Amino acid sequence: MRTAHRLTATAALACAAVLGLTGCFASGPFADLSGSEVADKSVDALRGAASLTVSGKIWDEGKPMELNMAVSKTGDCRGTIASEEGSFELIRNAEFMFIKADEPFYRSQMKDLPKDQADGAVKQLAGHWLKSKASDADSKELASLCDLDELLKEFDDSKGAKKGEVTSVSGQKALTLTTKTDEGTETLLVATEGTPYLLKAGITGKEPAEVSFSGFDKPVQAEAPADKDVIDPDQLG
Repeated sequence: MRTAHRLTATAALACAAVLGLTGCFASGPFADLSGSEVADKSVDALRGAASLTVSGKIWDEGKPMELNMAVSKTGDCRGTIASEEGSFELIRNAEFMFIKADEPFYRSQMKDLPKDQADGAVKQLAGHWLKSKASDADSKELASLCDLDELLKEFDDSKGAKKGEVTSVSGQKALTLTTKTDEGTETLLVATEGTPYLLKAGITGKEPAEVSFSGFDKPVQAEAPADKDVIDPDQLG
């Protein structure tokens, strides 16, 4: 988004009248930083958190997906992923990864199997925690959901970000930043008080997304499920 003209004194007065206490971007928070510098600062702040929760809705290959993941720097995480094909819960700690998927999820993964085989597998697996070692090769793709640095790579390129108005996210004041990209317009909302965390991010386009960040430095509940609810795949027939 490009500013067409330099703000005049009249425009500044109009801005103050409309926005009131929220302020105008010309003299508001982070006045000594460019939009790109504010964006970089907000992502650095997220990386500095011991843990956080990321939640929202994204599109993957034309399909919507909702996620809510509490992630820590140590790799511990717990959360849910839901799509049109079903949903699953995920727990990861230093030793193991546990996944509990619902029946629609397993049905979507087994649609090419004969019905009796699919029925048997779904009955055995749905609603139970499936256990694997966190270091297993098969766990690597899911483990990326628990990698804070990997999750934040999407926000590393902030070149061209422009400052906008101050709004609020869950009661916290936040500066709006917008960037034009090949995919669409990216909007970042950065906390203006306390630690300058990135609080919310969204992008328009063919595969839109909107995610929020919260729960900073709160412990992640990544304890293993009760043994009676866990299935070891090595013991399956």
